[in-house]
Amino acid sequence: MAVTAANITIIKRKTMLFKRDDSIAGTISSTIMLRKLLAMITADMLIIVFACVFWAYGTEVAIAGDFYPGFERSFELGNGTWIWDRLADSTYTFASHTVFSGTFLNTLTWFMGVLGMIQVLAWSFSFLNEYFRIKKMLDPMNRIAINAMEMAQGTLPVGEFEKELVQIDPLSDVHISTGNRDLQGLEDCINTLLDKMREAYKVQSRFVSDASHELRTPIAVIKGYADMLGRWGKEDEEVLDEGITAIRKEADNMNRLVEQLLFLARSDNGRQTFRPVLFSLSDMVENVYNECVMIDKDHEYKQDIKSLVEVNGDENMIKECMRILVDNAKKYTPQGNEITIRAYVDEKGQSCFEVSDTGIGIAPDEIEHIFDRFYRSDPARNRESGGTGLGLAIAQTIAEYNNAYFDVVSYQQIGTRITMVFRNSKKTDAAKAAG
Repeated sequence: MAVTAANITIIKRKTMLFKRDDSIAGTISSTIMLRKLLAMITADMLIIVFACVFWAYGTEVAIAGDFYPGFERSFELGNGTWIWDRLADSTYTFASHTVFSGTFLNTLTWFMGVLGMIQVLAWSFSFLNEYFRIKKMLDPMNRIAINAMEMAQGTLPVGEFEKELVQIDPLSDVHISTGNRDLQGLEDCINTLLDKMREAYKVQSRFVSDASHELRTPIAVIKGYADMLGRWGKEDEEVLDEGITAIRKEADNMNRLVEQLLFLARSDNGRQTFRPVLFSLSDMVENVYNECVMIDKDHEYKQDIKSLVEVNGDENMIKECMRILVDNAKKYTPQGNEITIRAYVDEKGQSCFEVSDTGIGIAPDEIEHIFDRFYRSDPARNRESGGTGLGLAIAQTIAEYNNAYFDVVSYQQIGTRITMVFRNSKKTDAAKAAG
């Protein structure tokens, strides 16, 4: 088989992972064997101490007939340059008796030397055995790392290194599995992470696809009117006015869509500016109500403000969220029907604002998706109303920034009520007095 760049990359990555595996095995085995070495040294010291004690005890019993704890005892090294020469010529004195101890110490030295050599050999063999044992234990984890690396690379070998590599679809449901029960928890953790990454990849792909689709329509309209203007607009003022008006409208739609996309992109990257302040939600509801009455003559608006309601949040964001909810209610409420905007404090002391309409409502199976990006229950109707499918997704993002959530109640052909509830809000004195 020809060696490809992909093969070389995978082999290099495998080699790198093996080196990491060796390093971990070496570290663990070194730690274990260091403890064993310290245990052997301690055992040797105990052997020397007990041997000397028993020799002294036996010597005193043999000479004095018994062991007397009150005797004065001393130990004196002999003359010599090296320590073993001085040990070989040493003496042990108890009471008035002096005993030559060189023979015993010389024998003990040789015994401990032979024992030490045996221990060194046994320790070295044990170190190698421990190293390979731990390396074998770590091998499944190394395979997990290799599989994860190959999946991240988008390739996975059919068999051994030299066999052909197959391409992996990033949206496929390939999971890591070693067959080792002890590593099941780690495998489940990695596979769960892979599933979340795939889901994020799907969402991102869908987002890009939907954004491209949304931009394609106004671009096509602008191009069509530009072609029309190029053919007949120079001579026909009616065609010229129609083309300019349409191009401006589509440009506004594109500008609005781009602004919404930028808002969501900044929010996803954590770069969205957030400036929380304490402000009156009641005054904001009244301002939005006045705007709607002035701009929209096709619906009947009502406001319901029970008391002074305050929240701590980003005022501009929350006002944009309120406008999104009102605009959404306006799109799906027939002309002449009623839209109500409320501000109140619920029984838990949480500040709320609510937008309710008497429109077409939302199907039960669609309620859980209305805050998804580009979600549309009726795409044709949304295009006619100029919607992008991003309004409620932006409202959801604003709610998350301001520690709030939405409560949605809707019945088809009756109407919809969407309430934004602020978790960190508190009743003001006026609200407490009214409540």
